[in-house]
Amino acid sequence: MLLSSYGMLLLLGAIWGASFLLIKIGVAEIGPMTLTMLRVSLGAAVLGVILWARGERLPRTRRVWWHLFVMAVLGVALPFAAISWGTQYIASSLSAILNAAMPLFTFVIVVLLGSETTGLRRLLGVLIGFAGILILVLPQLLEGGLQVTLLGQLAVVLAALSYAVAVVYANRHLVKEPPLQTSLGQLALAAILLLPMALAEDSWRAPLTYRSIGAVVLMGFLGTALAYLIYYRLIREAGATFTSLVTYIIPVFGVFWGRLILNERLTWHAFVALGLILGGLLLVRGKPAVLQTAEQSPVVVPCQCK
Repeated sequence: MLLSSYGMLLLLGAIWGASFLLIKIGVAEIGPMTLTMLRVSLGAAVLGVILWARGERLPRTRRVWWHLFVMAVLGVALPFAAISWGTQYIASSLSAILNAAMPLFTFVIVVLLGSETTGLRRLLGVLIGFAGILILVLPQLLEGGLQVTLLGQLAVVLAALSYAVAVVYANRHLVKEPPLQTSLGQLALAAILLLPMALAEDSWRAPLTYRSIGAVVLMGFLGTALAYLIYYRLIREAGATFTSLVTYIIPVFGVFWGRLILNERLTWHAFVALGLILGGLLLVRGKPAVLQTAEQSPVVVPCQCK
């Protein structure tokens, strides 16, 4: 059980870490809104087939659909589009590192809402993590002006904040809903929301290559369908706390894939930032239990198709 759980955890981190690489490849030929709409639509189609095969149905109450609409905006459309737009101008590795700040934002939000208490260790962790973000964007800040590189980095930070808000919202309103239904519902709604923005882009008239098409297909099938199955199987077998360890793994794989496939070379700022963000996250969350009982209620998160 322990060995297989770690294997699935590494596989999940590798898949979600590779999503940043695939985004970088895709936006080279496809507009960011179009890319986001296509991958979300494909992901929804795949999950729809899985839902049909299992004999499940979509939610039927207006209350649940309203919550899914909020999640479609905060947990899918906004962060996916922001990451796609921002990754046009920065390395995929940097996107993966900046996106790792999402749990730090989540902790700050729940503290502000009074759901969590903070102490010196956790406060220090937040400060260290955000210091990592500052170090990463510091070179562009020192040069002055709103450079596209700086704007790209800020867009990914905005995506991390949006994910964090979505996590808190989902845990308040959707934690008791079937995960497959909620994931499909928010992806389907996000695809509808993104369609008008995608149609406004010029990339529909541009010729596409197998490279960009392959990136979209891989994001839809691997980043959504396979990752979804692995994620919820891990929660059932190993618990939510163990599964949350993937947060530490995603940026490491994001850097690895960017260097291996695209030959991205990062400055010392990036590696220092990665260490500070992960170190701050460890202080905030504490040392998680290795395995938990499968009966533990999972923490609902946005569909992390990254």
